Amino acid sequence: MTNLSELKNVGPISATKLNNLGIFTKNDLLFYLPFRYLDFSKTLNISDYIFNKPATYSGTIISFNNIFTKSPKNIQRATIKDNTGTLNLIWFNQPYLSKNIVVGEILNVAGSVTIFQNKITIVTPQIGNKTGRIIPLYHQSATLNSAWIEKTISLNLQTLLQNYSEVLPTNILQKYNLFDIKKALIQIHQPDSQSQLLLSQNRLNLHQSLSLLAQSELQKQNILNKKPAYILTKIPKTNFLPYKLSISQQKAWSEIQKDLLSNNPTHRLLSGDVGSGKTIIALLATHLTSANKHISLIVAPTQILANQHYTFFKKILPKIPIFLLNNKNKLPKLPNNAIIISTHAAFYQDSKFFKKIALLIIDEQHKFGVLQRNFLNKLKNPPHTISLTATPIPRTLALSVYGHLDISYLSHLPHWQPVKTFIVPEPKISDCYKWLKNQIKTTAEQAFIVCPFIEDSESLSTVKSATAEFTKLKPLFPKLKLELIHGKIPISDRQKIFDDFKVNKINVLVTTPIIEVGIDFPNATVIIIQSANRFGLASLHQLRGRVGRGVSPGYCYLFTDNPNSPRLKYLTTHYEGQQLAEFDLKLRGPGELFSTLQHGHFYFDEKSIILAKSIIQDLSKAKYNLQKLIINHSSLTSIN
Repeated sequence: MTNLSELKNVGPISATKLNNLGIFTKNDLLFYLPFRYLDFSKTLNISDYIFNKPATYSGTIISFNNIFTKSPKNIQRATIKDNTGTLNLIWFNQPYLSKNIVVGEILNVAGSVTIFQNKITIVTPQIGNKTGRIIPLYHQSATLNSAWIEKTISLNLQTLLQNYSEVLPTNILQKYNLFDIKKALIQIHQPDSQSQLLLSQNRLNLHQSLSLLAQSELQKQNILNKKPAYILTKIPKTNFLPYKLSISQQKAWSEIQKDLLSNNPTHRLLSGDVGSGKTIIALLATHLTSANKHISLIVAPTQILANQHYTFFKKILPKIPIFLLNNKNKLPKLPNNAIIISTHAAFYQDSKFFKKIALLIIDEQHKFGVLQRNFLNKLKNPPHTISLTATPIPRTLALSVYGHLDISYLSHLPHWQPVKTFIVPEPKISDCYKWLKNQIKTTAEQAFIVCPFIEDSESLSTVKSATAEFTKLKPLFPKLKLELIHGKIPISDRQKIFDDFKVNKINVLVTTPIIEVGIDFPNATVIIIQSANRFGLASLHQLRGRVGRGVSPGYCYLFTDNPNSPRLKYLTTHYEGQQLAEFDLKLRGPGELFSTLQHGHFYFDEKSIILAKSIIQDLSKAKYNLQKLIINHSSLTSIN
C-alpha cells in the first residue's frame, strides 16, 4: 500500500498536503520523526508546581467563563482546585470548551505554570488525551498541524510497520544490546517514558549512521572499479578571474584540477565556511571541462540559487554557452562545451542527457537526498563529481562518514571580517529596532528579519512567524519599505522580491529561513533572527553569513526569551563553522539529532558513528549485503 489516501484519516486532499511536507509513501510517514517532545507524564499536586516545567495537574473545576471582547478574540478562563491549592487556566478563541468543561467535575490539564496577573496560571493548557503522557511534536504546515500528524501516525502505526523489518542480524542486535528497529519506531512516535525514548533515539541515530557508513563503503568499492565518463587533458588559463585566489582556494583548486585530469572518476567534497569562495572553485572546474569540449552540470537546491549562479557564471565566462534548466523550460541542442545550471529538474532528464555529462557539481549537497546526489554514479562510466557544502563538519568525524571522498577545505577570504553578533533579550528589542531604523537611514544599507514560521502556531504561541511580524513591524518603520517573503510565495514573485532587494528598492526583508542558502546581497549588513533559540547552531551560522558580505561590517541580533542559552552565547564570540560544529557536538545529547533531520542538516552523533563503524566491520567480515542498511526514504536526509 503506497497510496497514502488508503491510510486511516487520510483522504486525497490530506494526501496532497502530506506531499507538500515531503511525505509521499508510507515509509516517509513512518520516518517523519518528531522534532521535539512535551513531557506531561509527571502528575503533580498543584502546590508542587515548578515554573516553566511541563507537567500534568488534576483538580475539581470550580469556575469557567467565556469572555467575549470587542476585538475578534475571546478568552476562556477556568480554575481548578485540589487538596493543596488552586490553579488558573486560560485559553484563547476556544469557546466550544464550555461544552467539555463543567463546574464540579474533575479535569486533568497539562502545561507549564507561569505567573499571569499575579496568579499561577497555565496559558493554553492541554486537556483530554494530551495529559499524563509524552507528546511528540511534528513539523507542521499551515494546513496540517502537529496534532493531526500525531493522530494519523498513531492510527496507522501498525500498518506502517507491517512491511518494515529489522535490517540487522540477530547476533548483531544481541552483541551490541540494541533495540529492535520496530520497537524503536513505536517508542519514537508513542514514547512510554524518557528512558525508553532515549534508547529509541539512540537506535534511530545508529540507523542513520549505519546508512551513511554503508553508503560510503559501497561508494568506495564502486569507485575503484570505474573509469570517468570522459578523460580531460587540457589545462586552460585562469587569467580571466576577477580577483586573485586565496591560499586555501589555490590549494583546493590544485587538488581538484589534479583530480579532473586523472584517469579515475573524481569524488571530492569541497567544504568551506560561509563566504569562503566555493563558487569560484566550482566555476574553475566547469571552465576546465568546457575547455576540454565537454559538458558540466551544476545542481542547486533552489531556483533562487540557480538563478544567482547563472548570472554570475554568465558574467565571468561570457564566451562559454551557459544554460539554465528548471521545471518550466527544456534544454536546446547542447554545444559540447556547455555549462548547465539546474534545479532538481536535472534529475528528471533522459538517459542520453546523463551520458553527456563530464562533470557534476552538487551545490549545498546536504539539501539533497542520497539517491539524488548519486544519481549518475550508476552509469558504467560516471562523470567527475564535486560536492559543495557550507555545513560545518567536525573533522574528527568527516573521514569516517566521507571515507569514499577526498576532502578539500576552504578558509575565509582575506578581506573577511566576522559579523558582530549580539543576544537581545525581550526588554531590549524596541531599542534594537530604533537602532535599525537609524542605521538604515544613515547608511542606506539593508536588513533581514528572520522568523522560524510562516504563520503563527497555536501550540507554539511564543515563536515568531514572518506573516505576523511583517504586519506588526510595518507601523514601526513607516518611512521604510518592508517586504515579506517565504516559501509559499510563488517562485516568480520571490524572484521579483529578491531583484528589488538587490537594487535597494526594499529596505527590510521579513523572511523565513529560506534565505539560509546561497543568497548574496553585499548591501545587506544587518540580520535580526527572531526566536533564535528555535534554530540550530549551523542554521544560525548560515543565516549570519547572509550579511557583511560587502565592504561594510555585518551585524547579527539574536532575539530570544532565553538570553542565557550556552549555544547563543558561544555564537556571539565564535565565528568559525568548524569551532561551532565541535562545540555543538559536545553540547548536544543524542536525542537532539531529531530536531535537525528534516531541515537538511545532519548533526553528527559521535557515539553512533563509532558504534556504526564497528558494526559495519563485523557485517563486512560476514559478507553481509550493506545495501540493506541504506536509507532511501526522503524524510531522513543523510549526507554522503
